[in-house]
Amino acid sequence: MPTKIPADAPALIVPEFGRIELGRRPVAHPGPGKVLIRTDFTGVSVGTEMLAATGERPSWGPAPFTPGYQGVGHIVAFGDGEERHGLTLGEAVACFGDGTHGAYFVADLELTYPIEETDSYHMAALFVPAAVGLNAIDKAGLESGDTVLVLGQGLIGQATAMLARDRGAYVVVSEVSPERRAISAAHCADRVIDGSAGSPWSQLQPDFPDGFDMVIESTGVAALIDSALECLRFEGTMVFEGVYPDQVSFTYELAHERQINAVFPWFIGTSEVRRTVLRRIVSGELDFDPLITNQVNWTEADATYRRLFTPERNHLNGIVIDWRGAE
Repeated sequence: MPTKIPADAPALIVPEFGRIELGRRPVAHPGPGKVLIRTDFTGVSVGTEMLAATGERPSWGPAPFTPGYQGVGHIVAFGDGEERHGLTLGEAVACFGDGTHGAYFVADLELTYPIEETDSYHMAALFVPAAVGLNAIDKAGLESGDTVLVLGQGLIGQATAMLARDRGAYVVVSEVSPERRAISAAHCADRVIDGSAGSPWSQLQPDFPDGFDMVIESTGVAALIDSALECLRFEGTMVFEGVYPDQVSFTYELAHERQINAVFPWFIGTSEVRRTVLRRIVSGELDFDPLITNQVNWTEADATYRRLFTPERNHLNGIVIDWRGAE
């Protein structure tokens, strides 16, 4: 860990929507309630970051900006004021923040959590999808023995499936990418179906004639909401885990006649949810390594990130960028 904070440092930069480059950005001084992190690893969630970096769902403001929202590293500076939330200089932490893909980033103290530097430390750079998943199944009241269908096996869908199965549910997942289906079949779910081979209900009705106790829609594709609803049993629970446009529509009769319960989980849950996920990841209890298809050095980060703007993104899963030594 450096003893002196530089004026600027390497970072990924989106100069305009749909483009990425490896450049340098100023190292910001943290304001009140903030903390400056010297980055070790950052995690890329392919779908979410692609939408933000192409401008389809702007999350980090107008270009130019540095993408990324999750990472691990060490505290090198606190903002003005006495507030430190029990954290100390030099401590290893995991953070949710804006613009994490760089050698340094600023995060809110309230979204910064101490972690151990175990062999699984790098996996904590992808803690956000797991926190989203745990928050979703907690809010939905998932119980052991429930039958659960998860639509979409991006990182959030995969983490949700892993956590649901860990809680004792029987988990079926649907995904169009053959690479992600293979990963999910090996590590996340009891059964996997091809989302491009017909509607989920047409494939699953013979084995689940009464429908599923819970369906978790994780794709964020509004056109799939009806497909999710028709897979539910009477008084089943529909979980809207994906992020949708401001206006969505679905066939009211599907939900109304079955008296469906709807759950709309948001963000990464409570502090306890985040701490639980991080504890389980760094202990190795929640093993994300099989979900990571690309772990790259920071010098190669732009080339890997550029694939998000092409159909090649469908061959990617979890990505971890190693920023150690970047100066």
